[in-house]
Amino acid sequence: MPLLIETVQPQLVGGVNSLLARLTAEGQARGLSKDQSDGVIAILPPNLAACGCFLDRLTNIWRYEFGLPHRVGNDLIWGVHMWPRVPLLFDVLECAQRRLSPDKLCAYLTLIDDIGRHLIHLTEMFPMLRVSPVVPADHEVGGLGAGNRTVDWVVDPAGERRVLVDVKRRFADFFSQMEGVAVDGGAAPQHDIGLLFRSVEGKFLPRNSADQLQGAWIVTDIKQEETELQTAFDALDPAKVHFAILGDERADVCLLTRGAEHRRFLLELFGVQEKNERFLFRRGQVRT
Repeated sequence: MPLLIETVQPQLVGGVNSLLARLTAEGQARGLSKDQSDGVIAILPPNLAACGCFLDRLTNIWRYEFGLPHRVGNDLIWGVHMWPRVPLLFDVLECAQRRLSPDKLCAYLTLIDDIGRHLIHLTEMFPMLRVSPVVPADHEVGGLGAGNRTVDWVVDPAGERRVLVDVKRRFADFFSQMEGVAVDGGAAPQHDIGLLFRSVEGKFLPRNSADQLQGAWIVTDIKQEETELQTAFDALDPAKVHFAILGDERADVCLLTRGAEHRRFLLELFGVQEKNERFLFRRGQVRT
C-alpha cells in the first residue's frame, strides 16, 4: 500500500522502506550489536511494526508514517507530526526498555501504539534520554503528588535532591495561534501563554526545594515571548513548581527556575544545555 506522503507530498520522498528495516539500520549505524539492536526492535508494538517509512529529501532523515492531521476550525493541518523521525523512535524505545519495569513497559508500548496519541506518549521519555543510566528513576509514580494523581518521572540521584517531573506535550497553544492567523490574516499571532502551564500546579504538593525539586518538561510547537513566559512562570505557586523546562528530544532547552542554585544541578542531571533561541522571542523583534 502506498504511503500517504507519496500522495500529498511526493516530491519529498527519496525512498521508501519498512519501519522494521529502518530501525535495524539505525541500530547498525549506532554501532550496536545485533542482539542489542534486535532487543530494541523486538518490543515494537503491532501498529508501529506495520508502518512504512520514507527518506525525507529535505533533511536526509528517515521518517515513519504514524500520525493524524490536526484539526483547526474546519481545516486540517498536515505536518511533520504525522511523520516522526526514525532515530527518535529508536531513542524512545531504547530508553523505555532501559528505564521501565516489564509491566510498565507493556503499558507504555500500548500507549505509543495509538496513532492518535502517539506523539503525546512518545514525549514522556524525552526528559530521560540523557540522564545517566546509573541515576535511579521511576515512571508513573503514585503517592507523591496531589490526590491520586501520578507523577510522570521521579528521578532520585544518590546524595542529591529527588526531582519530580511532569511531562506535557502542548498542542493547544499551537491551535490557538493557528486560529488567530486564520481570523486576523497578517496580524501578529497571539496566544494564551498560560496554556503551557495548565494543570502543572495541580500535580504537586507544596515542598521545600532544598529537599525535593518539582517541575515540568514542556514540549510545544511555537516560540514563547520571553517576558510573558517568565511572568506566567512566576505566577505559579513557588512552593509547588520549582522549575519548568521547554524542550524536546534535543540537548538544548529553555530553563526557568526559582533560584540560580537549581540551574546547574538540573542541567547536569538531564544532560542538557541552556540555549533559548529555539524557544523564545522578544516582542518587537523579528522571529526566526
